Amino acid sequence: MLVQLDLCSGVGAGFPLASLITGGFELVGLCEWDEYCRDILAKRFKVEVLNDIKNCDWGSWQQEQNVGIDIITASPPCQPFSLQGKRKGAGDERNCFGAVLKALSILQPKFFAIENVPGLLTCPYFPGDPIGSYFSNLLWSLQSCGYDAQWLCVGSGHFGAPFIRERLLLVGVSQRLKLDWESATPWTEQVRSTVEETRGFREARGIKSPIYRENLQSAVGLDESPGIKSGNGIIRARRAALGNCLDPRVASIALRRVLYLNSLCK
Repeated sequence: MLVQLDLCSGVGAGFPLASLITGGFELVGLCEWDEYCRDILAKRFKVEVLNDIKNCDWGSWQQEQNVGIDIITASPPCQPFSLQGKRKGAGDERNCFGAVLKALSILQPKFFAIENVPGLLTCPYFPGDPIGSYFSNLLWSLQSCGYDAQWLCVGSGHFGAPFIRERLLLVGVSQRLKLDWESATPWTEQVRSTVEETRGFREARGIKSPIYRENLQSAVGLDESPGIKSGNGIIRARRAALGNCLDPRVASIALRRVLYLNSLCK
């Protein structure tokens, strides 16, 4: 079992839920600043829920937990990098990548799995900086923390969902580990096998989506409830939480890669 700490957890529908479904992980902690989401997490998972990733004392927390962390999973806010936003990158106060890097550098897990929007690949570090400079700096920072990274984009549409919802997945491996990279199956091949398996299941069961995915560009609006006033605070919180959710099937792509890489460790 790989001991897991999840950061920027939302309502736990992404990596935390995917780790339960996939198996092979033991969740020991969550971290989320939103009060509504923390309440949901407390009801769903029987582990400690921290509330401020930017001010966590990870050294003290690990001593209190008396456990080593094998994997950090994280879903940092995507607004600083989204093509639909202002793309302030490092200049956006909602950017939590620095806090995630701090956790990695202190806790030094064997692996990490991070997700975000594909716009992260092209976002400038600050507005006006070269295209993709934020992601380049992120890779350099990860390497400085002692990690090599792989990444790819995959969406819910690959699993037959009636929306595309594409996400960027990053999986990192500690440079301390000795992996047999020469015999490793490329990540893209693993993803292809998973998608084909899912498609075969759907075809065998005769499952069809009532909405043609090629006619949709995003999941915006799919979680809205007609007739409910947007002024209701709970409804607004619920909509925001749903809008930020990571599809657990997409999250499992990264977690399965971690399990596979862990099996290659000498």
